[in-house]
Amino acid sequence: MAFKTERYKNYAIMTISEERLDSHTTPQLNSELVILSGHHVENLIIDFDGCDYCDAAGLSCIMIAHRLCKNGKLIICNVTPSIERMLSIQRFDPELSIVSDRQEAISRMSE
Repeated sequence: MAFKTERYKNYAIMTISEERLDSHTTPQLNSELVILSGHHVENLIIDFDGCDYCDAAGLSCIMIAHRLCKNGKLIICNVTPSIERMLSIQRFDPELSIVSDRQEAISRMSE
């Protein structure tokens, strides 16, 4: 899976550049979330730059990240309209902070 995690003092940014976030691509992402949890990362930005599709397995990863950040912040950015629609259909959007781009996500992380 094509993704990159950058760790900063108070948060981490996970950039997903894989076109599809599905059952074939999520195992590595889940592993990285476990590693972040082990490092006590509670503030996370997930940047969907380059990801065009998300299915139930991808939504499950997002919910795992949400639980990881229960005492902090989870901010999602650069989602396509189809991914945002999927989050809305599953009624995840009220629980998630979804912003337009990485810069806005970083700005909100600092609040």
